[in-house]
Amino acid sequence: MPFGGPSKKYPYKCNSCGLENDVEDIVIDAFIASMEYKRGEMPKLECPCGGTLLYNPQKSPPEGR
Repeated sequence: MPFGGPSKKYPYKCNSCGLENDVEDIVIDAFIASMEYKRGEMPKLECPCGGTLLYNPQKSPPEGR
């Protein structure tokens, strides 16, 4: 079990190909620590297709959260 318990996953969706991916909190935390972000802003990630993965808060979280 990780230091703070199970990791959280955040729903992301590509604006080009529509790929949906749950990104672990450790990845989000690393991006936020390495760049300047406004409070509450989620980082944009690169999709394998070359598009941009954007945080998708409309997606329902998995059961158990």
